[in-house]
Amino acid sequence: MMKLMHGSEAAHYPDLIDQMHQLRARVFADRLGWEVKVEDGWERDRFDDLNPLYALSLDDDGNVVGTFRLLQTTGPTMLADVFSACLPDGLDIRSPIIWESTRFCVDKDLAKKYGPRFSAKVTAELLSSILEVGRYAGLSHVVTVIDVRMERILLRAKCPVDRLAEPVDIGGVPTLAILMECSDEWISSIQDRGHVGPACVPQEEFEQLYAA
Repeated sequence: MMKLMHGSEAAHYPDLIDQMHQLRARVFADRLGWEVKVEDGWERDRFDDLNPLYALSLDDDGNVVGTFRLLQTTGPTMLADVFSACLPDGLDIRSPIIWESTRFCVDKDLAKKYGPRFSAKVTAELLSSILEVGRYAGLSHVVTVIDVRMERILLRAKCPVDRLAEPVDIGGVPTLAILMECSDEWISSIQDRGHVGPACVPQEEFEQLYAA
């Protein structure tokens, strides 16, 4: 089950927010060894102060098993402010119909208790949700920065991967920026491959969130 919330709503969901930031710390700091700030068990950065849209994948017990966040590219983004080396010279992505996805991760340890294929299913649910939100918001694409390992995962999941440039070395990791087209065709492809859907994020939930 997917849960959407704005950063400004964090106080209404303290347990979910706590789980999300702790998951990010375990994945990005502990497992991947990224140079991220972890304080009191939380991974959090300045982009969390910009009222992003958080998406959380929850198991049947209400535990956060996966997450990502979305920001509009008309304001500060990680791609522009942190990973600009991943962009071709002179390219700056600023568009009301392109949002940025970051902090995509899955709790593989928690997923293991549901069987060997559950992690892949959560990944498909998250990927489909990114593009579904994009469709509801009238976006053409979502942009994100990934490493080549994640690129292989996306390709296996039948997710659209359009490289903006060849990978560059960031902290010893081959890293690249990609665009993902928000189309019904690609949503169906991900859902068919991952056995999720037909709507991981109900359109009504998205509309209620933005009507508030």
